[in-house]
Amino acid sequence: MIFLLIWNVGFAQKPLIELDIHNKKIGYYINLERKLGSKKFDTEQTYVKGRQTTQPEIFRRKEAGLPDLLVYYTYFKRDSTISEILYEWDVYNFDKKDHNIQSKIVSENLIKKYNQIIDFINSKYGESNAEGNLNDLSLINNSQGLNRKDTWSPNDSLKISAYTTLSNFYKKDQFVTINPTYKIRVYINNLKEEKPLALSTDQVKSMDRTFNEFVKLLSEDKFDEITKLLSDEIVKTVTIDILKQIKTGINIDKKFDLYMNRMKMLPDGNTYAMLQYKYSDDTNLPPKEYIAILFDGKNKILNLQPMRQE
Repeated sequence: MIFLLIWNVGFAQKPLIELDIHNKKIGYYINLERKLGSKKFDTEQTYVKGRQTTQPEIFRRKEAGLPDLLVYYTYFKRDSTISEILYEWDVYNFDKKDHNIQSKIVSENLIKKYNQIIDFINSKYGESNAEGNLNDLSLINNSQGLNRKDTWSPNDSLKISAYTTLSNFYKKDQFVTINPTYKIRVYINNLKEEKPLALSTDQVKSMDRTFNEFVKLLSEDKFDEITKLLSDEIVKTVTIDILKQIKTGINIDKKFDLYMNRMKMLPDGNTYAMLQYKYSDDTNLPPKEYIAILFDGKNKILNLQPMRQE
């Protein structure tokens, strides 16, 4: 019992901040949050991000003596690797009323937490570039409040920045309301220049052969032989009736041209190779009809869908 108590206290005090975010996908962090007992959180806000990144996945972690922690995970659309993590302790996230002054112990706990975070990051990447300090708690009562900012740039692909603002100051007039502020934010940014995922020539050739064989077997009604071309994930669920429906959905008497190949990320966070074929006699750009095929890691068919542009 004593051992467990000591272990749990030590675990609770450790700042759970992920610093090594390169090549980790959103699925890793979703599993992490589940293990920590976090809950999905909706701020009902839209965040301005680049065209290559998603809106953040947000989780709420319970905290004792502090505002609960919100963790924002933003990731690249093309391969679901992490672009940015934001850790945010902010009273206003859960208490939006005016003049919401907090007790002195909340400010002291936030200062303790911030110093703990700074010590943790310093232990990994050396002393930060710091501005401001948290030594004089009396400054919390003036209009500027108590502030500190720290930044680290350990290499060309990682930037970390942290800041805290603590203020009891409240002012309300006809035009402006200034509320008390108690928050910590820590940003972990992946600056690595990501190259778009591309399929190799050999991959495309292999998948193209699979598609052409699929069409040939389909035209000959050799449905049992088609199963060898299907991914293990779907082979048990694809029936002869489904294959017959696919046959009626495409014109197997026409010639197909491969006109696009790329990687596609699905809502499950996984990325798959995709080929798109059009009918050779379709000169429209984009084509009016095409077939989109997803392939698994073994270049077997995972999904095939005839598409029509209206």
